[in-house]
Amino acid sequence: MYVAIKSPIVPEQKLAETPYVDNPFAPEIFATGYSGLANMNGVIVMTLESARCDHSRPQPALERVVVGRIALTTTAALELVTGLNQFLEQQGISPSKMLAAGATFQ
Repeated sequence: MYVAIKSPIVPEQKLAETPYVDNPFAPEIFATGYSGLANMNGVIVMTLESARCDHSRPQPALERVVVGRIALTTTAALELVTGLNQFLEQQGISPSKMLAAGATFQ
C-alpha cells in the first residue's frame, strides 16, 4: 500500500534582480563600421570592422579589417537597438528622421 502526502503549497519566491558587476578589464573594441548581420537560430551575430592601413607595404591602401563579432539573443539585440536609438535621439541624432529623409545604411 502506498500513501501519497501532498506537500503544503509554498508561495513562489520572486527572483531578485541579477546584480551588475562592472569589469574594468573587459576588452574594448573600436569599430568604424559593421560588415554584416546574421541570424543563427535566434542568435543575432554582428561582424564589426575597422578601417586600417598597412604601412609595411610600399603603397599602403586603406582596408576594412574584421576586429570582432558580437552575438546577441534576439531579446538582447532588440534591447540594444532600442537603447541605442534612445541614446542617439538624446544626442540630437535621429535614425528614424535620417531614414525618412532617404539615408541608407550599409
